[in-house]
Amino acid sequence: MTQDATPAAGTHRLTGEPSAGGLLTPARLIMAVFFLHAAGIANVWPRMPDLQAKLGIGPGELSIAMLGLPVATVLAVPFAGTLIAKLGPRSILSVALPLTTLSLALPGWAFDVVSLFLALFAIGLSYPVVDIAMNVEADRIERAGGRRIMSTCHGCWSVGSVAGAGVATVFATQGVPTSWHLLAVAVALLPAAVLVPRALPAVAGQVAPGRVVFTLPSKSILGLCVFLAGMLMVEVAARNWGAVYVSDELKGATVYAGLTYGAFALAMAVGRFGGDRVVERFGPVPVARASSLLAFAGLTLVVLAGSPVEVVIGFAAAGLGAATAFPLSATAAAGRGDLPPAVNVAALQVIGVGAFLLTPPLIGTVAEFAGLRIGIAAVLPMVLVSALLAGELTRKGVPATTIEGGERH
Repeated sequence: MTQDATPAAGTHRLTGEPSAGGLLTPARLIMAVFFLHAAGIANVWPRMPDLQAKLGIGPGELSIAMLGLPVATVLAVPFAGTLIAKLGPRSILSVALPLTTLSLALPGWAFDVVSLFLALFAIGLSYPVVDIAMNVEADRIERAGGRRIMSTCHGCWSVGSVAGAGVATVFATQGVPTSWHLLAVAVALLPAAVLVPRALPAVAGQVAPGRVVFTLPSKSILGLCVFLAGMLMVEVAARNWGAVYVSDELKGATVYAGLTYGAFALAMAVGRFGGDRVVERFGPVPVARASSLLAFAGLTLVVLAGSPVEVVIGFAAAGLGAATAFPLSATAAAGRGDLPPAVNVAALQVIGVGAFLLTPPLIGTVAEFAGLRIGIAAVLPMVLVSALLAGELTRKGVPATTIEGGERH
């Protein structure tokens, strides 16, 4: 389900745009939104070992609590498109980004599995709304400005993840309780979360009304979805379980809890900033296949690691390998040719939600019976499948039938 609401090029323009030489240009402002979106949530994951110890729970119970965010995402995404179409991405960001920022403080005050689930659930209600709105706004600014900024925006998101993980590492190594750490981060980021979206330029002109359409998923895109799912599972393993793994399995010092995901996110940022040039030179399929194998090698090093340093290196390699998976998949889906571009890209978003929903309990359940090392190893077969399916990035589809469900208000 998605909205066919993309206005034709040139149907709207940005007003109140600072001069090209100014500091707060629209492009830089939306990049700041991407940075803030990532920096906040990246403070939460490195503190999961501390929350696990505080609550006295095992990996299985922790995996249940981690479902809070993706479950809320599943519920929020169907409404996000309608809200953004009716109110505009700038208006939505002005409300949703501050709400997301404030909700970051909640996990630190959890006192059992249910309360941690609910805290992450609260984050998940607004977090995906910001995600969709900032991408829509970046697209508008990109088209109005006449130059590509989307890849750089996602690079800024990765840099925000590195910065957030670094801040979390400092708080953790100083022994600051998770509750006060996350509260301090929420308070510190809140002014920017309020002011930056409001500084974005307004949209002049009428935006075309949206239409929700329901589609029967075409067979031609299923292979591409599986390719992306395998690579997204690598990201979930690093984000949700990297800190827990290095703390529980290898008894690494507190500093490594932050370094694991920080290294992954930094390598992903490097891959995204340079990905367009590499793909232009070598082509999407060779890059995707080599990247998948690099992610497999990195995750294998994590599984076989005998020291925290090896874990950090392994996750860095995995991050570099996973960096271009989503941009390449989105481009391939939009150009598949069997359905309208927005419909196929929406299908990828559903697969993304599924990967983020299913991977934590998969790893956690296996870890309950065989240990977290084997739990993370359970992701490896899917990464190999992604390497085998890299050819899906250039395959064209046969036009399929679209079933319209009418307009949604």
